Amino acid sequence: MSISLVPVCVVLMIFFIREEGWHFSLLLCCILPPIGAYLTFRGNREIRPGLAAIGLVLAVGALPLSLGLAVLEGA
Repeated sequence: MSISLVPVCVVLMIFFIREEGWHFSLLLCCILPPIGAYLTFRGNREIRPGLAAIGLVLAVGALPLSLGLAVLEGA
């Protein structure tokens, strides 16, 4: 699930930069999901559930956070 969110976040980042001019999406949608996917993959491979959970939260949490901040900035 974490790895599949990376392309979604990249597309959302491109949309926010192109349409809204919002450059914070670069940090939220380009950096956090790949880090989360890496941590999740690493945690599952080494059988470390805490690391995998942190990676999943980083990857999944980037989408609602970026959408919420974009709405607040647009208001």
